[in-house]
Amino acid sequence: MKTITKIVALIAIAIMFSANLNASPVNFNEESYIDDTPFNTSEVYNEIITEQQLVDFNLEEEQYIDDIPFNTECISANCQYQKVISVEFNFEEEQYINDIEL
Repeated sequence: MKTITKIVALIAIAIMFSANLNASPVNFNEESYIDDTPFNTSEVYNEIITEQQLVDFNLEEEQYIDDIPFNTECISANCQYQKVISVEFNFEEEQYINDIEL
């Protein structure tokens, strides 16, 4: 009984959904232009630029802060590989052990 009720409810929802898809679209009329900005924004922007003279920036050089504890030029895989192969290892000669029997 529950299954039949669920199937009937799904069919009813599908019919309502398809009816909404077939509804005719609403035509909206074009609204007239509303002039609610009583000034020219382009002129305001240009006036601000000329008043502040944003073209000329005179920034002082900041003091160097050494807060990175590694060489930033040597963080690529190639540089790391070069650092690894530059180390020489000196191992003592070991005695030959014939432990593989043929």
